[in-house]
Amino acid sequence: MPAKPQYTSIWAREAAEKSQQSRSPGKDQPSRRQIVRATIELLDAEGGEALSMRRLGAKLGMGATSIYWYVANKTELLDLALDEVFGEIAVPESASLDWREATSVFAHSLRRALMRHAWATQLLGGRPNLGPNALRVAERMSVIFHDAGFRRLDVDFGVTTVIAYVMGLTSADSAWRDGVAGSGMTQEEWTAEHEPAIALGLADHPRLRELWEERELCADSATVLESRFDYGLACVLDGLETRRSRPNTARTL
Repeated sequence: MPAKPQYTSIWAREAAEKSQQSRSPGKDQPSRRQIVRATIELLDAEGGEALSMRRLGAKLGMGATSIYWYVANKTELLDLALDEVFGEIAVPESASLDWREATSVFAHSLRRALMRHAWATQLLGGRPNLGPNALRVAERMSVIFHDAGFRRLDVDFGVTTVIAYVMGLTSADSAWRDGVAGSGMTQEEWTAEHEPAIALGLADHPRLRELWEERELCADSATVLESRFDYGLACVLDGLETRRSRPNTARTL
């Protein structure tokens, strides 16, 4: 008897089996969308390590085995959850804004989505993002860059550069936020507790001390983080603007 094919993503399996139409759960069972939303709620509250079919089934009031009407395994659940996150990301129509403004809207929307769903940063880049929402985002960003004058691989490389910047800084900011929250303190309480250590550590580093003091004059830490994100994004867009003026600079494969 031949072995049952194993697929690395739900998108590969459903394309091969066309199983969305053939799998039929019972009438009283929740929809796949409800299962995905419940999955995201678990992931948001407790992180990826907490997700299991048993816990998800208990949350939905159904047996864990019933979930297999919808997905083959937990990895497929994560594929669906990640694509749902892509559905939260705003990408303007190309004609509505110039490419820098449109890309900024996308970058900020992606950042907000990743701050809401910290677990998603661990999946991006490591899973095939072939769901309808992910492909919608990719198509619209490709149109924005193409209409701006980027060509060939410059489109792909340019969009990827923006996404990599957003992911990198946002994952760090998210980890910092969660670390402070895990201490049971507010940001102000955490800073006050560490003030003596900061003063001692910076005593022999005048430039770092000056930078710290300037940062302390800002309204709050959230303002600092957003200002830093905006600064870095502007630098990325400035660099891409330079590349745009020299089309077809990406290496031809």
